[in-house]
Amino acid sequence: MKNEIISLQTSYAPSTSPWEQLKRDIQEAAPSMGIDDIGFTTADPFVSLKSLLQEQRDRGYDSGFEEPDLDKRVTPTLATSQPASLIAIAVAYPSKMVNPPKSESGANRGILARTAWGRDYHHVLREAMEKLEKFIKDRVPEAVIENMVDTGALVDRAVAERAGIGFSGKNCLIISPKWGSWIYLGEMVTNIPFPPDTQVTEDCGECTKCIDACPTGAIVAPGQLNAQRCISFLTQTKGLLNEDQMVKIGNRLYGCDTCQIVCPKNRGKNWEHNEQLLPDPELVKSLLFPILDLSNREFKEKFGVSAAAWRGKKPIQRNAIIALGNFKDRTAVPRLEEVLLHDERVEMRGTAAWALGRIGGDEALNSIMKGIAVEQDESVQDMLKKAQDKLQPAQMEVDNSHEVIYYDEITTPIGVLTLCTTEIGICLVEFGSFFIREANIQQWARIWAKEAIFIQDGTRLNEVRIQLEQYFSNERKQFDLPMDMRGTPFQLQVWTALADIPYGDTSSYKQLAESIDRPKAIRAVGGANNKNPVPIIIPCHRVIGAQGELVGYGGGLEIKRHLLSVEGSLSERNQIRNGK
Repeated sequence: MKNEIISLQTSYAPSTSPWEQLKRDIQEAAPSMGIDDIGFTTADPFVSLKSLLQEQRDRGYDSGFEEPDLDKRVTPTLATSQPASLIAIAVAYPSKMVNPPKSESGANRGILARTAWGRDYHHVLREAMEKLEKFIKDRVPEAVIENMVDTGALVDRAVAERAGIGFSGKNCLIISPKWGSWIYLGEMVTNIPFPPDTQVTEDCGECTKCIDACPTGAIVAPGQLNAQRCISFLTQTKGLLNEDQMVKIGNRLYGCDTCQIVCPKNRGKNWEHNEQLLPDPELVKSLLFPILDLSNREFKEKFGVSAAAWRGKKPIQRNAIIALGNFKDRTAVPRLEEVLLHDERVEMRGTAAWALGRIGGDEALNSIMKGIAVEQDESVQDMLKKAQDKLQPAQMEVDNSHEVIYYDEITTPIGVLTLCTTEIGICLVEFGSFFIREANIQQWARIWAKEAIFIQDGTRLNEVRIQLEQYFSNERKQFDLPMDMRGTPFQLQVWTALADIPYGDTSSYKQLAESIDRPKAIRAVGGANNKNPVPIIIPCHRVIGAQGELVGYGGGLEIKRHLLSVEGSLSERNQIRNGK
C-alpha cells in the first residue's frame, strides 16, 4: 500500500476505503517526518466560531495580527479544488532548560518564552508538512494540498481541536492529553476525503490556575483572551507601553509562559527529543546590556534562528530596557542615560526615562534632568516629567504601590530551592529554580503581595542559606529566622502548629487538628498544610498518614522521604520503600 498510487476517483467506503489505509500509513510515518501528533477532520466550515470571533473583535480583544476577513478564518478553501479534509499536526517542544544562567548585579538577563527556544518553529513545522505533502502526493499524484503555520487564515486551534489533537483549555491553548500544551500547531487543507478523527473529551474541569496566575488578567473568562492585555502580545508590540504594563513584563524579552507553567495538565511534561528545538541558554536568557548595542546584522546573527526575531530588534531592545528598570540595578544608569540622550527612537528614550525613574537615586535623577534639558518629543517629555516627580528630592515619596520581594537560589541535596524574603522575613520557599517556579511564585504574589516586584539579592538571604546548609548537614535541628507568613487566620494557626512538631518526630493530620482544638477539621488542616509557603523551615514534611504511611507533599514523596531520613524519623516500612 505504501508505494501504491491511489486515484481520487476511488469510491469512498469507510470500512474498506483506501483513504483509511492511507491515513494509517501517514500516522505510522508521521514521527519520521518530525511530527509528534496528527489528526484528521472534515473541511466543513467552522460555523459557530464566526460569532465568537466577531464578539472578540467587537470587544477590542484582537491583537491585530489576525486575518481580518472572518469568513476566511472559518471557511477552509483550496485555490483549484473543493476541500474535503483538514489535517492538523503537532510538534512538541521543551519546557525546561538545563543549568539556566542566573542574573547578577551588573549582568542581569532577560528571558524568551519557550515558543522562541530553539529554531523558529515556523520553519520546523513547514518542513514537516512539506515532507508530509510529498508522502501523500507520491501516493496520490492528483492530490491538492495547502499547508499553513499560524500565519494562514484558519484558526489553528480550532482545526487542532476538531481533528482530535487536544481540547481547548481555559488558557486559550490546545492541551493534548499526551503532550500538554507544549506543542506547535500546523494544518493542511486537502481534497482527499480522509476519515475524520474523534475529538478529545477531556477538559479543564474546575481548575482556574491559568486565569488566577495571569499577570495582567488577560484571560478574561475561560477560553477568552484579551490579547491587548496579554504580556506575550505586549512584548511583541512596537512603541511605548504604560507603567503598569512595563512593571508586569518584568524581564521578559519575548512572550510569556505563565498560563502554561501553572497548568496541571503540563506537570512533568518536558519534550527534548527534537534537537533543533532545544534552547541555547545564553540566547534564551541573554545578558541585557549587549542587547542594547546590537546592530541589525548582529541582531539577525544572534536572534535570527529564533521565532522571537520576527518583529525585529526594536521590541526586544525596548523590553531589555524595561527589564533593566525592573531589576532596579543602579549599574545600568550610565547605559540608560546614553539611550536617553542619544538613541534616535522615541520608544527607547521614553522607556529609558521610565527605567531611570524606577531605578531611582541621585545618579538616575541627574540623567533625567539631562534628558529634560534636550528632549523635544512630547511623549518622552511626559515620561521624563513623571520620572522627575518620582525622584526629585523636594517631591520624593516612598513608592508604596509595589512591594519588593528579594529572592535567590540555593543548591541542596534535594535539588535547587528558590528562597524569597520581604523586608520582614522569609515568606516563600519553592522546590526548583526561580526560572522554573516563577509562575507559581507570581501566583502566590497576586494573592498575598499585590503588585510585588521580585529582585534577586543573595545577600538578603545569606542567613537562610546558612541555616538550610546546616540543616542538611545535620548541624541544625531548629530554624531561627524572621518570618513573614501570609495566609488566612486558620492557615496561620495550622502553620504555627506545624512549627511545633519536634525534629525527629511526626504527626498525623488528626493529631494536628486536635492540637489546635479543631478535631473535626482534619480535611481543612490537610488543605492548610498543603498551602504552607515555607516548607522545610515550617516542617509540613513531618505530617504523615494515620497509619504511618507517607502522604502527598508539594516537593514529591521522594523529597519527603529524604527530609524525614535526614531527621531520622522514617518508619521502617517507608525506609524499605525508599530502598534502605
